[in-house]
Amino acid sequence: MAYFPILIDWDGLPCLVAGGGRLALHKAALLTEQGAVVTVVAPEICEEILALPVTPVLRRVTGEDAAGKALVIDATGDSEAQKLLSDACRRQNVPFNSACKVDDGTAIFPAVHRQGRTVVAVSSLGASPAASAKLRDKLANEVPAEMDAILDCMADLRPLSREWFSEQPERREFLHRCLDAMLASGRPLNEETVREIRNSIRSMCIQREEKEKTHG
Repeated sequence: MAYFPILIDWDGLPCLVAGGGRLALHKAALLTEQGAVVTVVAPEICEEILALPVTPVLRRVTGEDAAGKALVIDATGDSEAQKLLSDACRRQNVPFNSACKVDDGTAIFPAVHRQGRTVVAVSSLGASPAASAKLRDKLANEVPAEMDAILDCMADLRPLSREWFSEQPERREFLHRCLDAMLASGRPLNEETVREIRNSIRSMCIQREEKEKTHG
């Protein structure tokens, strides 16, 4: 199956978690943290889940529970319930995550690191959650502590690049140099450094134009 990673705003989206144990707790907590409207269906639901902002339904899950949901998660550990939900989701084109049988799902939870507006997500497509988590942590260590400030600086530099450079290659070169410098230092650029990078690229453009005239 060909998976493509995409970030979705889950605020207000209806989701179903089938199961009432520790695994269901983990999935329900992840969704409620993102603002999803979560219904949990299981004959027994642990107290930790009941403490979350979810709608608990104390009974066995049915295929009809998948109707109208943006995401359905099976965390029952029951192969019959898993197949029932899998079939229902496929009929209704609802994304389905199986916590116990990953290869039967159409949606996978990656290992995620959030730092302000930066999101690092890694998936092994179910082969090794431990490997995904280790790689996520390694990548997370590369994110500067002031990453949000760096992003703010990049947002400010984009209109300046259009003002200073008429050609896209020069604008791209300017922005990439600025970003590389900020990632290397771990902090936003000051005005002096921005001017130095701008002037360097301008000089490069002048030299190229003169060379082209000479060889023209």
